[in-house]
Amino acid sequence: MQSKIIKYILVLLVFLLFTNLLQAAPATATPAEIIDESIEILKEMSESEDSGAFGALLKEAEGVAIFPSIIKVGVGIGGQLGEGMILRKDNKTGVWYGPAFAEIKSISVGPQVGIQSVALILVITNERGMEGFMEDNLTLGASASIAVGPVGRSLSADTDYKLKASIYSYSISKGAYLGASFQGSTIEEDEKANELFYGEALSNRTILENRVAVNPAVLDLLRLIKEISK
Repeated sequence: MQSKIIKYILVLLVFLLFTNLLQAAPATATPAEIIDESIEILKEMSESEDSGAFGALLKEAEGVAIFPSIIKVGVGIGGQLGEGMILRKDNKTGVWYGPAFAEIKSISVGPQVGIQSVALILVITNERGMEGFMEDNLTLGASASIAVGPVGRSLSADTDYKLKASIYSYSISKGAYLGASFQGSTIEEDEKANELFYGEALSNRTILENRVAVNPAVLDLLRLIKEISK
């Protein structure tokens, strides 16, 4: 009985935290804002002293997903929510497709406490990983394996990025949070953002297979990716 009461209290606390957070948070970001914020996050990541391995991994990637601001809240029971964008590269031609817009969310139970804002970059290394992002719903670590991205000035000879994980994650955190993890997080197609950006209802698959990246802001992001990947 006592454990149930504690559980109910924790649920209530998480609900109150989310309520206060949502009241203080800005309105949903527009596609243009997501792109601009993605550029800033990529710049910040590239300026790290240990960004060499990240750049080398990005050079060989099949695609990249960037979520500039994911809000994580937890007191025993936790949750996270954020918006982002996905780009796909045809390695045979070097042509990039997208962006397709998506949301990331999850609910978790376990040792965790705090509030945190996290920027997340997912480097997609193979076709299996990319296939998941073309669906309207992807669970990280289920259909495609995910691991923390290698760091250092360069990829070491024994790095297994081409052999194992389909997705490698890099994150930049602000705030205090214990027990943070993106394993099991769900990435869902953001239909409203796609329609707002393209002026018509398009699925992520349609965008990532057919829409060549030509938006000026996206081209700035791609130039940055090319610079990082030298």
